Amino acid sequence: MTYSMSAGPDSRTGSTPAPDASRPAPTDLRATVVRYEGEPDRCTVFPDDADDAAITTHWLSANADCFVPLDDLR
Repeated sequence: MTYSMSAGPDSRTGSTPAPDASRPAPTDLRATVVRYEGEPDRCTVFPDDADDAAITTHWLSANADCFVPLDDLR
């Protein structure tokens, strides 16, 4: 399962984090959920425009149940 999302303001502070000056901040992120039998499913978030080299280093993974729908937090 793959989701697309946009980077935006931090819901806790209301401000958008400053981008790393060494590279532009991604505007679109992609999330992919890998399902495992007997283990928690894992969700990995990465920039939508990442090339093959960047995709190996520009990602964040966590158990899928740690993510909640954005509308649940509004």
